[in-house]
Amino acid sequence: MPDLTLTVLEADRLRSLASFYAGHLALRPRFSKSSRWARRVLAGPGHEAWLLGWLPGQGTELHDHGGLDRPAAAAVTVVSGRLGEYTVRPGAFPRLERAELAPGEVSTVDDRTVHAMRNDSDAPAVSLHVYSPGLDAMRTYLFDETGLAPSAVKRAGEDW
Repeated sequence: MPDLTLTVLEADRLRSLASFYAGHLALRPRFSKSSRWARRVLAGPGHEAWLLGWLPGQGTELHDHGGLDRPAAAAVTVVSGRLGEYTVRPGAFPRLERAELAPGEVSTVDDRTVHAMRNDSDAPAVSLHVYSPGLDAMRTYLFDETGLAPSAVKRAGEDW
């Protein structure tokens, strides 16, 4: 689902890139029992793309793409299988909103959106993620009845 703070032009560009790259994959995804598998598959002008393999039950922590020096907007498209996207919706009573992404569906988020992806199904899933600019870090969060609290910073190349 599009995030309203992401410009329509940027969201459309990211959706188009994610769909194009997903339809022209040269690399076959892998799967790891210990955690989701991730591999950067290309970098272009002002963006990069990552291919991810998810076994049933694997997912990310709640995170944003605020990075350290370069916040990044993102688009994710499901290549095969299904993924659940959990987005924190702020308000007097913050809540998690779940959307299921099927093959070919694309979701976009801005650099401030806090979300998580998870393979809730009983079959493997593959997704392609495009970040603009390239993603240098993700900030993770804890979420409970008191709200959202920063947890850690995960750096590209070191923590995933």
